[in-house]
Amino acid sequence: MKTILFKDFIKLQRGFDLPKSQFISGIIPVVGSTSILGYHNEAKAKGPGVVTGRSGTLGVIQYIDADYWPHNTSLWVKDFMGNNPKFVYYMLRCMDLSKYNSGGAVPTLNRNVLDNIELRIPIIDIQNKIVNIISKYDDLIENNLKRIKLLEETAELLYKEWFVNFRFPEYEKCEFVDGIPEGWEKCRLIDIVTTQYGFTESSLEEDTGVKYLRGTDINKSSYINWATVPWCNINEEEINKYRLNKYDIVVIRMADPGKVGIIESDIKAVFASYLIRLNIKCDFLKPYYLFYFLNSNYYQQFISQASTGATRKSANAKLITDVDIIIAPKEIIEQFELRVTNLREMLNNLLQQNQSLKQARDILIPKLIKGEIEV
Repeated sequence: MKTILFKDFIKLQRGFDLPKSQFISGIIPVVGSTSILGYHNEAKAKGPGVVTGRSGTLGVIQYIDADYWPHNTSLWVKDFMGNNPKFVYYMLRCMDLSKYNSGGAVPTLNRNVLDNIELRIPIIDIQNKIVNIISKYDDLIENNLKRIKLLEETAELLYKEWFVNFRFPEYEKCEFVDGIPEGWEKCRLIDIVTTQYGFTESSLEEDTGVKYLRGTDINKSSYINWATVPWCNINEEEINKYRLNKYDIVVIRMADPGKVGIIESDIKAVFASYLIRLNIKCDFLKPYYLFYFLNSNYYQQFISQASTGATRKSANAKLITDVDIIIAPKEIIEQFELRVTNLREMLNNLLQQNQSLKQARDILIPKLIKGEIEV
């Protein structure tokens, strides 16, 4: 181990301005303060790279394998100064850069604030060994994410094949009447579900024993990562009213109207006021059938066209359910439900594996970097 100043560890540089309107279609990731903002046809930095937030959101560290464009909301490592880039990524994650905020209303990370911080850094051979150990966890997590994506795509394709393209089991024997298979029915969603608006409260980072599901927790994937869902204060009477049950379906009504989530865990949680719960009130409609209908292009286009708001789109419970839905015979829906339930159980098992892997990795990283575990 050697003690050095941060400025002798790496050199950070502010990213480059690139408005969204000036993105040109390409494969180069434009990396912002917390995530990839989009893709461009030109790179400003060679990979591998390490990027963190400069303005707005601080403390998120990103590792980029390929060439990239660091956005002006970010700081990127211009010079690794002989250190292993992946080790630098792990080291910065351990430092919690968010605590070095030098801004006012808008959080800002000033490079000058970091330069004179003292760091204890292992020699390059030890850095390489640490990276080799931790990368095994990252590789397992990444492989699980790829498997999760395949399971998502398989379930989506199954819904599309059976209920959009009408290639369901023994479809060849069916006659079509008014554009749908004989024996199938078209009805209004509003007639077969009831709706409930969510609970109004502020989210908390402290564990209160009750998770608080928000729109931002369901608008980017088909599953809920409960590890990132915050908590809230709520009394027992309100818990009984707003508590989520397994296979409940919630739909966003503001900001991203129509985006949908399904509860797949037995967890003590309530849902926020920007969400609407849909309760199925008939035995022929099943949760995953409804979930994938709501995720379909047909429904999402309907919501996009129907939702209102000049600067912020929104939709009420009546609008969200005022749409036609095709109902297949009970035995076909049950076959679909069984297949998708199996796929989603595998998906959620992989999510739990990843959560355990991340917890183990995040405990291990600082111990390795501090030399508490010999490598």
